[in-house]
Amino acid sequence: MVAGMSMVHSNEARLIKPSMSMMGFMQNLRGATIRDRRLSIDNEHSFLKYLPQIAANVADFGDESAPKRVKALAAWIITEAAQQLGVKLASPQEAYVAIAKGDIDRAMSFPAINIRGNTLDTARAVFQAANDNNVGALIFEIARSEMGYTRQDPREYAAMIQAAAMLQGFQGPLFLQGDHIQLKAAAVNKGGADAEKEINAHRDIIRALIQYGFGSIDLDMSPFEERTDDSLTFDQQQADNARLTAEKIRDVRQLEQELGIPWTVLLGGETGEVGKMNTRPEDIDAYARGIIAEMKRLGIPLDQGIRKIAVNDGTSHGGTPLPGGGVAKVDIEFPVLKMATEKGREFGWAGSVQHGASTLPDDAFVLFPQNRAVEVHLATGFQNILLDEGAYGVKGMQAQIERFLVDQFIKEWKEGKTFAQFAYSTRKNAIGPFKLPLWLMPDETRAAVAEKLYRQFSFLFEQLGVVDTKDLIRKYTTIHDFSL
Repeated sequence: MVAGMSMVHSNEARLIKPSMSMMGFMQNLRGATIRDRRLSIDNEHSFLKYLPQIAANVADFGDESAPKRVKALAAWIITEAAQQLGVKLASPQEAYVAIAKGDIDRAMSFPAINIRGNTLDTARAVFQAANDNNVGALIFEIARSEMGYTRQDPREYAAMIQAAAMLQGFQGPLFLQGDHIQLKAAAVNKGGADAEKEINAHRDIIRALIQYGFGSIDLDMSPFEERTDDSLTFDQQQADNARLTAEKIRDVRQLEQELGIPWTVLLGGETGEVGKMNTRPEDIDAYARGIIAEMKRLGIPLDQGIRKIAVNDGTSHGGTPLPGGGVAKVDIEFPVLKMATEKGREFGWAGSVQHGASTLPDDAFVLFPQNRAVEVHLATGFQNILLDEGAYGVKGMQAQIERFLVDQFIKEWKEGKTFAQFAYSTRKNAIGPFKLPLWLMPDETRAAVAEKLYRQFSFLFEQLGVVDTKDLIRKYTTIHDFSL
């Protein structure tokens, strides 16, 4: 058993009792009291022992969920307690500005970790590995698409991550990020009611992220690029991407003021949609020029713009499944990352961002800091550990999940693909519907998953060069009080 991980496997702490009433929830609260909208932790040990149950009351378990008012109260309790126990939500903006200026001159790539299932347990494994390796350069993120199929909204995700940090004794700045907060081109291009609905939905997601303490947002307007149209200049190809990115920058800065957020949200952009044509220097130049021009038109100070740039260099989200199982080897064009960082520095950006990396071979990860990627996004590999080492080891669960996939996603079984390829490509969609069974996996199964995750996170921290970054990140992060 990994040292320090024993709390993750306590059956007593994992009991799920979503309250049927506000009164019942308040009567069962342990180790803390609430008076005049202020939380006081009277007994830290008792509070932490009860904390997983508080987190369960935030989670979307479908018909087994707590009432809406209880969900809101449980999320508020977690955020208030986190402030008192030294878990401080923050923005990595200052650190990224320091990287862009050269004040932080170290070969490291921030791991940006997407947790799709068993978020409380998985985050605890992350924090234990971070504690043991003195890691501060670390981001937890969730994509817009993941919010849907994993049934985790920003409030729930923020609460789970903060709860996990408290349970593992992690202190210091904690960074949450909205990943691939993408405006859907198909809906917008239709115009009319479809476009209005999508624009409003996108704005609502950004508002929720900021409201619940996400200090970083990746604005992904790359579907609006027209990079394959050779009749257009590079500036024309990037025009819509740049314009929409600038408009979203304006929206974020206005929401910061409206919601009273105490930090500047770190913003990222993207040119080169993941899984498509690789990013070129001309794309970045045109994208940056377009954003600058649009920000000037909108009256936005240029220092309030993006600070990192996501590019495509040959990867795809989730990897490419092979007929008999496993994932195909990907040939990454690492020089694209280095080029993008060098180009980005001309515009005050910290550097390039790599998407779709967690299923790469182990010897690839050290190449990201060597090629000056400022951030690496990791998701599917952790999902695979949860399912292959966890859920599929529970009697009958694999059959249930695969039956669900056939019933609900049979149209995605493409001609010429094996069942193994179909199941691998679609199984992420089962994480939300199977959320409660995954949460209630047997203790020994959860222990095995946690231990494997811990080892993987520790390995990645070393390879990405973020070991012993705790003090460095604290130096370049202003700590603020934050409340819902």
